[in-house]
Amino acid sequence: METGIFKGVYSSVEPRQAGRPGGGVPGRSAARKRYWFVWEHDAGGFVVQPLSASMEPTGERRAVSTAELARGYAFEPDILAVPIRTAPMAAAYGEREEASRGAASAQAAPVRKDAANPANPVKPSSGGIQASGMATGRDATRRSGDIAGHEVGAQTERALRADFATALAQLRRGDRDRAVRALERLAETPGEFVPAHRHMFTDFGINLRKSKLPRIAIRHHLRALDLSPDDSHVHFNIARAYYDMGDMDRAERHLRASLDLTPDLDPSRRFLDFLLERKGGAANVDGTAPKAAR
Repeated sequence: METGIFKGVYSSVEPRQAGRPGGGVPGRSAARKRYWFVWEHDAGGFVVQPLSASMEPTGERRAVSTAELARGYAFEPDILAVPIRTAPMAAAYGEREEASRGAASAQAAPVRKDAANPANPVKPSSGGIQASGMATGRDATRRSGDIAGHEVGAQTERALRADFATALAQLRRGDRDRAVRALERLAETPGEFVPAHRHMFTDFGINLRKSKLPRIAIRHHLRALDLSPDDSHVHFNIARAYYDMGDMDRAERHLRASLDLTPDLDPSRRFLDFLLERKGGAANVDGTAPKAAR
C-alpha cells in the first residue's frame, strides 16, 4: 500500500470485548485506547497501522477516508514517534551478514589478556564507550530524536532488556545453546526503532563482549550504528569486539572511522596507536610515518 507523508501517532478508543480484562468489571474501564501510525495515502485519504502495547507496528496497514480519520482517530501530539528503518549503515560496511555467519561456532573464541588486551592502553571505565551525542547541529537533531524515542520506546526497551537479562541468566546457568539463540534473535529484532534505542543495543554489545561473545556483540553494535551512523563511540565499541575476535583489520577500520568523526576522541586514538604497534608500526594515527604507541 503506497503511503505519502507520515502524519504522526493517532489513537482510537475501542470497546473491550466481553470476557476480556476490564470488560464489565465494576470500577474498570469498558473501553481501551489503541495507537496507530498514520500516513497520507498517495491516492487520497490516509493509511493507518496499529501499534502494539510496546509501541511496535503490528498488523496490516489499511486505508481510511478523511472523514473516518476525523471521526474515529485523535492526534497524539505528545507522542513524537516516527518510523525508522534499520540496516543501511551496517550493509554499507558489509559486515552484518559476516557477523551473523557462524556465530554459534565462534562464541568460545579466546579473549586476549594482559599485554595483548587493549583495556590497559585504552582504559575505558565501563568496558566500552556508551554512545553519546556531539555538540553539533547534526547531533542536536539526533538528541531531539532521543527524546521522542524515550517517550514512545520505553515499553519496547523494557521488554527487550528483560529478554536480554533472561538470556544472560541462561548463559550463566550453562544453557549456552538456548542463550546464544535468544541473543541472536534479539540482535535481529524487527521493529521501527528510534535513535534513543542505540543506547540499549550498545549496552547489549558491551555486555556480550565481556561475556566472551564478541561475534554476537558486533551484531548488536551494528544495530546501534544503524540508528546512529555518525557516532564515533559506536565505531570504537565495534573495534573492541573485532579485536577480541582477532580481526585486526576490521578493528583498525572502525577506529579510523571513529577518529574521522571525532579526531580528538582519546580512547580511539590510543587504541589505534596500540593496534598499529602490534601490527608492526606501519603507520601512525595520521597515516604518515611509523610511530610507536604513546
